[in-house]
Formats: sequence, C-alpha cells, structure tokens
Amino acid sequence: MTLRIERYGQSRYWAIYDGPELVVVTLYKRGAQEVLRRLAAQPPAATDAAAQAAAVEAAVRQVQALAAQARALARQARALAQAARARAQPSG
Repeated sequence: MTLRIERYGQSRYWAIYDGPELVVVTLYKRGAQEVLRRLAAQPPAATDAAAQAAAVEAAVRQVQALAAQARALARQARALAQAARARAQPSG
C-alpha cells in the first residue's frame, strides 16, 4: 500500500491516494495526516481480509442477481412453451 497526501486538484482540500486510487479527501492537511497514520497502522492482513470479504460479498450479490435472472428466464420459457402447445392443439 503506497499512500500519499496531495492537494485535491486546485482546491484547498487534501487527498490521500493509494497508488492511483483516491481514498479520502479532507479539509485540513492535519486531518489527512491523521487518516494516513491510521491507515498505515492497520495490519496488512486485516486490510487484505477486509478486501477479500468485500469481494466475496460482491460475488454473492452477483450470484443472487444471476439466479433471479435465471428464474425469470425459466418462467418466460414455460410461458412460451405453454403458448406453443396451445397453438399446436387442434381447435374444436
């Protein structure tokens, strides 16, 4: 984790970046320094575990969304099959 403090654009705010990724914007440089100190004090295993947990949670949400889409497609396929059977039966 390569954290750095820089001015946020041409504003009076201060930003903390982790590589190219913006982490936080603060009003005061001392606030940015405190956030940087706290982030740097976190053990890497904890941040890796948190990132892994977030990835697993995102994967679960994606699987749930895909399952809902599959259920909707299955309902649509059943309705189309029923309509095709109704059209195939001789009337009368």
